[in-house]
Amino acid sequence: MKSSRPHHKTARNIPDPKAGNQKKARSSGAKPAQSNNLFRSYVENHRKTFRASLQEHLNRPLASFFTCSVIGIAFVLPTLLAIFLINIQSIDIGWDGQAQITLFLHDDISSDAGQALSAKLASQSNISNSTFVNRDQALEDFQSLFELEHIVDYLDANPLPHSILVTPHPSLKSIDHLNDLKKKLEANEQVNSALLDVIWIQRLQSITQFLQRSVLIIGLMLACAVVLILGNTIRLAIENRKEEIIVLKLVGGTDSFVCRPFLYMGVLYGLGGSLVAIILTQGIIIALNNPVRALASSYQSHFDLSGLGFDSTLVLLILGMTLGWLGSWMAVRKHLGDIEPT
Repeated sequence: MKSSRPHHKTARNIPDPKAGNQKKARSSGAKPAQSNNLFRSYVENHRKTFRASLQEHLNRPLASFFTCSVIGIAFVLPTLLAIFLINIQSIDIGWDGQAQITLFLHDDISSDAGQALSAKLASQSNISNSTFVNRDQALEDFQSLFELEHIVDYLDANPLPHSILVTPHPSLKSIDHLNDLKKKLEANEQVNSALLDVIWIQRLQSITQFLQRSVLIIGLMLACAVVLILGNTIRLAIENRKEEIIVLKLVGGTDSFVCRPFLYMGVLYGLGGSLVAIILTQGIIIALNNPVRALASSYQSHFDLSGLGFDSTLVLLILGMTLGWLGSWMAVRKHLGDIEPT
C-alpha cells in the first residue's frame, strides 16, 4: 500500500537560489581598468593624434609652408636685434664696465715717483685699483693701436706724460661722488690734470638699455601677432571640420579629446615657424658678416658676427612651440564651445 505522503527530495539535491545569485554576483560586474592600461591608452592616443596632425600638414605642404613662413618672418626681426645686441656687448674695447679716472702727471715726475704715487693711491679705501702707465709704454700702445709708426718717428720727443689709471671703489656709483674723488686726486701736487670717463659709460649703458627695451617691446608685439595669426588659422581649421566635431560630440567625445588635434596643429605651426626663422637668421648673418668684417678692419680691429648658438636655438624652438600652443588654445577655447550637436 502506497503512502499518501508526498515524496520529498533531499536537501542536497535542491539547488540554493541564493548561492547561485552569489556566484553570479561574484562573476559579473565591471572591473576597474588598471592604471598602466589607462596610461598606455592615453599615450597611444596622443601619439596617433600627433601623427594625424603631422600627416595633415604634409598633405597640404604649400599652405603649411606659407603659414610657417609668415611666423618665421615675424620671429626674424627680434631675433636679429637680440643677436646684434649680444655682439655689441661682446666687443672687446678695453673697457671693464666701471668708471675710471685717468691722472696725467707733470712732465718732471720720474717713473719711480709715479709708481710710488700709484701704490699710495691703491691703498686708499675709496679706490679699488691703481695702475701706473709709463709714457714710453703709452706711446708704443698708441702706435700699435692706430698704426702711426712713421708719423711718430718725426717727433723730437715723446709728447705723452706718465699717467695713472685709477678705478674707484664699486660703492662710488653716483656722479657726485666720482667728481669729488676726481677733485681730491687732481689736488695732488704731482698731478697735472685728471679725466673722468663716466660720461661715456653712462652713454653706453643708456644705448644698451635702449636696445634691450626695444628688443623686448618688438618681441612682445610680434609674439602677439604670431598668436593672432595662429588663432585665425586654427579657427579656419575648426570651421572646416565642423561636421566631424559634431559627430565626435554625438558619440561622447570630450572637449579635450576634440581639441587635441588642433593643439598639436598649432604646436607644429610654431615649430615650423621657428625653423624658418633659424634658417633666415643664419642666412642674414652670413650675408652681413663680410661687410661687418671690412668695417672692423678699417678701424684696425678684427670682428665677426656670431649667429645663433645651441642655447639660443633651443630657446627659439621652445618659444615657437609655446606660442603655437597658446594661439591654438585661445582659438579652440573661443570657437569649439560654439559647436554643439542640435
